[in-house]
Amino acid sequence: MDYVMTYAIDQNSYYPYGQINNVDFPLSKNDWKKESTLYVGGGKRIGKIGIHGMVGFGNEIIRWQGKDAIGGISFPKSNTSFTTFKVGLIRDFKWFTLKLDTDPIRKYSQISIGLNNK
Repeated sequence: MDYVMTYAIDQNSYYPYGQINNVDFPLSKNDWKKESTLYVGGGKRIGKIGIHGMVGFGNEIIRWQGKDAIGGISFPKSNTSFTTFKVGLIRDFKWFTLKLDTDPIRKYSQISIGLNNK
């Protein structure tokens, strides 16, 4: 099981009921994104090396961003759920474990290091 959440800090004032057709200020080319995914799966260990596959269930929130005379403003663009998968390798060493994962659908890769208590 694995949980991943990524987001940028939104420095703007958030207006949850704002709509794109009511905008009277320039919009930024960069949208604010927040993604969270819970992966569940299994794998096979052969000696000190393991391979695994996981199915992920997630949510992505995207907000429009812009600036007016007062300051930065953001408002809802989309809120979608998705299903994805990732594959990876695990390698055990004496004092730590190294884990490499990649999600080709979301274009997300991760390197993890865990300390072993032996």
